[in-house]
Amino acid sequence: MRTLRLGTILLACIVSVSTAQATSDPRQRELKELRSRIDQLKKEIEQASEDRAEAADSLKQSERRISDVNRALRELDERQLSLGEELKAIQGEIRQTQRALDNQQAHLAELLRQYQRQGDADALKLLLSGKNPGEATRDLTYYRHIGQARSALIHAHQSNLERLDALQRQAEERKARIEKVKRERLQQRQALEKEKKARQQLLSSLSQQIQKQRKEVASLVRDERRLSQLIERLSRLARQSPAKPPTSPGRQTSQLPDASLAGLDFAKLKGRLALPVAGTITARFGQAREGGGPSWKGVFIRAPEGQPVRAVASGRVAFADWLRGFGNLLVLDHGDGFLSLYSNNESLYKQVGDSVRAGDVVAAVGNTGGQSEHGLYFELRHQGKPFDPLSWVK
Repeated sequence: MRTLRLGTILLACIVSVSTAQATSDPRQRELKELRSRIDQLKKEIEQASEDRAEAADSLKQSERRISDVNRALRELDERQLSLGEELKAIQGEIRQTQRALDNQQAHLAELLRQYQRQGDADALKLLLSGKNPGEATRDLTYYRHIGQARSALIHAHQSNLERLDALQRQAEERKARIEKVKRERLQQRQALEKEKKARQQLLSSLSQQIQKQRKEVASLVRDERRLSQLIERLSRLARQSPAKPPTSPGRQTSQLPDASLAGLDFAKLKGRLALPVAGTITARFGQAREGGGPSWKGVFIRAPEGQPVRAVASGRVAFADWLRGFGNLLVLDHGDGFLSLYSNNESLYKQVGDSVRAGDVVAAVGNTGGQSEHGLYFELRHQGKPFDPLSWVK
């Protein structure tokens, strides 16, 4: 009954994700509701778990905070870059407006000199000057045009002065916001370094215990069951026979996902995908684990800490949080029952409900969840069932 209840909640969450894809007007409200349901789901999974506590659980809060701070830093970096571009554009407008003002001042000066040379040529003086009426009419028309041009030029000059003043205020405001973002980044960076230091100290003290528990078959079985509970009913169950692994452990991978696959149906991408990170494949789908236990349901790619993890295809974030055995885990829903899973990340840059395009950076490589080496564990699933990722890559 507990598993059924969890599955029902998960199905409701995915329905919410699909609904959020369909409409964009009440976007913020939908995201808030969806994330609230996912939070409830996580609580249900934790409350339903009867597993004994594991040493790696002590890292949970620290690894969550590191991920949160890194995401905040990335958002601040993007905000600073955006503000910098806005400031650059405003400064360009200021220069353009200043050039227009300089030209207008030169034209006004020339009109003023002409006016002084010609004297006060009003209509009565022209009529009494004794000139030919036709010539006087032409002169009147000429002076009227000059007056209109002078009036329009003065009006444009005034508008540009006001525009310049407004642009300068905008530039100062953008500079102030950039400085604020820089201060926030510094604070977040200091908090990150402090949290990383605390995690490292805790990891050092628990290292042997964590490694011992990770090798226990019972622990591996519990981890797999927990992941299965998480992704259960993400789509309707449909069995699919996995293809034979086309490669062996130790294969180097360097080609990364890019936007060329953005917007394409996932079912049409077989043979066209790229793995999420560049690195060395040290475990592949279907391979037996050392010491026994369930076989690998995905691939593990050893890669440097902090290396960007990219979405293999376009989709929407269905889950983004810490899960025992998998650390900081991100699950993307690609539609039609296809899911991609990215785990053991140091940081998750996306949140539940976020849309991503193929090639977008969604996380950073780490060793969270008690993983002994830095890298990414990656799975592909259809209707909840895992299949070999390497049978879908180029």
